[in-house]
Amino acid sequence: MRLLRPLLPGLFLLASLPGAALEWKTETLTVATAPFQKTQDVVFEFRNAGPKPVAILDLQTNCDCLDAAADQTTAYAPGASGTIKARFTIGDRSGRYERLITVVTDEAPAPVRLVVRIEVPEIADLTPRSVSWKLHEAAGEKTLELTAAPGLAIGFAEAQPTNDAFSVRLETVEPGRRFRLHLTPRGTASPVSAAIRVSGREKNGHDVVVSAYASVQ
Repeated sequence: MRLLRPLLPGLFLLASLPGAALEWKTETLTVATAPFQKTQDVVFEFRNAGPKPVAILDLQTNCDCLDAAADQTTAYAPGASGTIKARFTIGDRSGRYERLITVVTDEAPAPVRLVVRIEVPEIADLTPRSVSWKLHEAAGEKTLELTAAPGLAIGFAEAQPTNDAFSVRLETVEPGRRFRLHLTPRGTASPVSAAIRVSGREKNGHDVVVSAYASVQ
């Protein structure tokens, strides 16, 4: 797991809400995950700069993929520090994600919204991701290039369409690195679509599935 790099490092910063006692080291965290990582944790730090104890009444996230919890359930005394730890479940996601944590306390006039930004790398690149044919055009073959991400060796061995209206052929260009996916519709007389699941295994035993898409429209 990589070290977190807050967008606003350094001293604790006052929350933008007037009158809020909790001071946050940062309200936004950005982190990049590693290939095949299952979860990613982030930690928001704060301090009670007010004269009275402050209790966190509720934590809400805007996605089931993100869980959040404070480091204690009792109120934070004046001058006390605390943390909110969030865990992002990666699953089969890839790309850039932004998620929110809403922090409700017993003293702030409005909730604080913490932002989690997570970069999930692609395991393999498929170019283009989708191909299409026009109705009644010649049902010629179209080719997609499949390349393992730098530093990874993946043996793609099977390609299965979700609809047998397309024939599929997987070609190995460079073992573990480069492949070609050849797609051909069995006809173009009517609209049809399918996803093609290309499956393989990374050299350390991780299963990999990449999806391509084909349609006649």
